[in-house]
Amino acid sequence: MYGFDLVIKNGTIIDGTRFPRFRSDIGVKDGKIVRIGHIADPGAARVVDAEGLVVAPGHIDTHTHYDAQIFWDPTCSNAGENGITTVVTGNCGFGFAPVHVHDRERAMLMMETTEQVPAIQMQTALPWSWETFPELVEAMRRTPKAVNLTMFLPLNAVMFYVMGEEAKHRRPTTAEIDRIKGLIHEAMDAGACGLSLSFMGHENNHVDVDGSPMPTDIMHPDDAAAMAAALKERQEGIIQVISQIGPVGDRSISEKLARETGRPILHNVFSVSEYTPDLHRQSMAWLDAMNEEEGVEMYAATVICRAWNETELFNSPGCSLDALDVYRELTFCKDPADKRAKLLDPEFRRRFNESYDPVMFEATAGGLADYTVIGMGTGSNDAKNYLGKTLGEIAAAEGKSEVDAFIDTALESDLRIELKTPGIAIDPAKVADLLSNGRVLAGASDGGAHTKNFSGGQWTTDLILWLVRDNDFLSLEEMHYRLSYQPARAMGIKDRGALIEGMAADILVYDLGELYFDQDRFDVVHDQPGGDWRRKARAGGYRQIFVNGEQTFERDRPVGATPGVYLGDSAPRPQIARAA
Repeated sequence: MYGFDLVIKNGTIIDGTRFPRFRSDIGVKDGKIVRIGHIADPGAARVVDAEGLVVAPGHIDTHTHYDAQIFWDPTCSNAGENGITTVVTGNCGFGFAPVHVHDRERAMLMMETTEQVPAIQMQTALPWSWETFPELVEAMRRTPKAVNLTMFLPLNAVMFYVMGEEAKHRRPTTAEIDRIKGLIHEAMDAGACGLSLSFMGHENNHVDVDGSPMPTDIMHPDDAAAMAAALKERQEGIIQVISQIGPVGDRSISEKLARETGRPILHNVFSVSEYTPDLHRQSMAWLDAMNEEEGVEMYAATVICRAWNETELFNSPGCSLDALDVYRELTFCKDPADKRAKLLDPEFRRRFNESYDPVMFEATAGGLADYTVIGMGTGSNDAKNYLGKTLGEIAAAEGKSEVDAFIDTALESDLRIELKTPGIAIDPAKVADLLSNGRVLAGASDGGAHTKNFSGGQWTTDLILWLVRDNDFLSLEEMHYRLSYQPARAMGIKDRGALIEGMAADILVYDLGELYFDQDRFDVVHDQPGGDWRRKARAGGYRQIFVNGEQTFERDRPVGATPGVYLGDSAPRPQIARAA
């Protein structure tokens, strides 16, 4: 009757909806789940025996920066091998459309300084067959993908497109706001999932090519609301706004956009803290008040996995310390001699000590005292036995501040010091407590960004291991809901996230005991354009991964299939009547 293409038999179904697990078969045809129940005769279908294995929906990652990587890596590694079957790009207001032809180089350099995607990789491999957002959507549709993908329209790109460099120095005119709104409508008609922006002022490391803030970080809130009104007019789309990183930021822009547009807000980003133990509780109370007392629809993304930063700080782009203006002076010193001179300058040391506050970094990499020295440079004899010690231990032993220990070990290593930060989240009980709130999403990977010092695509596997298998804070049913159906619902993705008849067949098959995440060191892999390298976590262990009913991975290895789709119609959507 069905003529199945794929039948998965005898599996333990965790369907993503929180429904209790059950044993059943799943039949797939034309990329959709068409039968859940006993299948006596699979016919000519491929049969996968899932006896004793978990069968669950593919994970959905709402916060990635695979905007460039998707063009040379169809799996968006290390997302694909960790069960992520759908990624959302264009986050934080950063992306590659709309971009004037003469601004392409600037757009790539901006993505390097904001999200630390190496410019050389983009210059080598981005096809640049587009200028407008609809043209980029068509390029994404044509690009072979082993994951599904949808995109926010990045507001920084739109403001530069309309206003040029003036976007950083003045407010837009009424005519410019109208043009920006027109571009938002155009993008939504073409298949954008919504609008994204960062609003962090000077308190973040999302900086432009000259070290100054990006346009949306310092824009007037009234202008942001006026532009986002395009989504109110069409009653469509979600707004992703990063206005909080742990304890730092100004959430008023998220409040304003929620109240004035009436559209769902994906607020970024909540975290848990060892410095401020009740930080997550404060954030949850605010989120509840916004939804329950003010009646808006708002969700919160999180950074709550155990990933860390691992970097040769002075020779790799990107470091959480870039949020400090004084440290950013080092980042923009391209010549090692200039960096050394800066570190040797007593006035720089004084300003670094005075401005440094470890609480600023609790949502990303933790304070300097907890950084561990993992390298002193090739050929170093480590005369002072720094290897394996934290900067806090070195500071205590030598009677100095952790900032002084940082500067002195850097000089001792001839600027070749390698450091490993603590994990982003430390206490699984706090993480589970944060996830007790139904409007809090389980994570954000930042995948595709900061690739010289970070690897985040394994966050889904990490949370399954940390909160379910190893600590029993959450049930597997709850965890898969958090990793699939909940983000799908929040993002307005209606045909994915759960194993239900009629849904897309994005399916994971795995043995819980075989999943793994090695927290020792990242691997350095030379698999980027031009032979360039990235850091990659050792994580995965899924038996099989299916996207739209086709297998994409077998035990961590891609099989070469690219069944991923751009989430939107195969042709631009018709114009939607715009409400007043």
